[in-house]
Amino acid sequence: MPLPLPSHRRLTASAALLAALAGVLAPATTATAAPAPTAPAAAPAAAPARTPAPDMAGVVAALESAVANGAPGAMARYLGSDGARERAVGVRDRRSGAAMDTRARFRIGSVTKTFSSVVLLQLVEEGRLTLDAPVNTYLEGLLPDDRITARHLLTHRSGLADYTNAMFERTVPGFEAVRNRVFSCQELVDLSLAEPRTTEPGAAYRYSNANFVVVGMLIEKLTGRPVADAYQRRIIKPLRLDATSYVHPDTRIRGTHVRGYLHPDEAGGPLVDSTEQTLSWAQSAGAVISSPADLNTFTSALMRGRLLSPATLEEMTTVTPTDATGTRFYGLGLRRYDLTCGTQVYGHTGTVQGYYTYAFSTRDGRRSLSALANTSNHGAANTALGDTLEAAFCGRKQSPAPTARSTAPDGTLDHAPLPAERDLPERY
Repeated sequence: MPLPLPSHRRLTASAALLAALAGVLAPATTATAAPAPTAPAAAPAAAPARTPAPDMAGVVAALESAVANGAPGAMARYLGSDGARERAVGVRDRRSGAAMDTRARFRIGSVTKTFSSVVLLQLVEEGRLTLDAPVNTYLEGLLPDDRITARHLLTHRSGLADYTNAMFERTVPGFEAVRNRVFSCQELVDLSLAEPRTTEPGAAYRYSNANFVVVGMLIEKLTGRPVADAYQRRIIKPLRLDATSYVHPDTRIRGTHVRGYLHPDEAGGPLVDSTEQTLSWAQSAGAVISSPADLNTFTSALMRGRLLSPATLEEMTTVTPTDATGTRFYGLGLRRYDLTCGTQVYGHTGTVQGYYTYAFSTRDGRRSLSALANTSNHGAANTALGDTLEAAFCGRKQSPAPTARSTAPDGTLDHAPLPAERDLPERY
């Protein structure tokens, strides 16, 4: 049965919607190719590319590598045309020894940013916000630069400093200082503004949690309700995400859940159980709780157009590079990763004390993967977990022709994963 659609969606855009979505799109990420020669009339049509079966043994190997690199446990859930496939290794609770459980809930960290982006873009569709209008139009006097727009926030191109760099410069002491603290959004913005700005508005990508704190403030200003209400009414309820919630500033994760474990900065130091925390330092940048199945549903539904109109989704998936690898990009609250097999996946990574998360889907929404390792501040575990994407979406590795990305200088195959992108400061 089709899921009920929110009342805001319209396939026929009004003049107000077109004006709201107006503005210069982010630059294309690849150069435009010259037109291909016209094929002879008699040439047969090329056969459609075959979707590779997920390499679940490869997924398990990636999970086991995350555990070998310091995570107590790890799990992944792949959803495709033939249903769901789930894998788990290690433990979700070191004290009880309870095995990792793919039905368990956990803190998804910066995957929350995609939830926040969807809500803000729905408000754009409803004519309540213009992406390229100054943020100060809606939150008068909040920011010191009238050039900063909502688009700049969603693409991490505002230049607002990430206050978490100073907050978590020393990982465990920084965390313990804020574990039970409740911040106002204004306090978090003030922490950002106390630091030098990182770039001119629109000039460059600079990841900052401050951007999505301001996004949350915009949502609350425009709706007149807490951001939790917007998530519930606009995403969680329509998609029936029964394991998903935003409970700030409650410190608990209700029901069966994964306990998180934070690595200290000192090698060999004891892990810190970081499960209970307010997550007030993140709020609309990272405080949502969910499960593997709900994350599959969310990313697939988003890519299938069940939350946004086609025009808005096209804007959301228009991306610019985040590094020089030619494989990682950012749109409007959405990452795109280009995998070694040529498949492009959209979603977000998440890091919060004790948890690493990946939640990605193909552009057509037909295949999705969510993965978790219950540790953080240990980049090797994060990088290992990210290799679940290659196994799930590219299938079992063959022996490809040599390419710049797949071969070492001596001509041998080299499939070492790229280091994970950092959503928080951490030791690598």
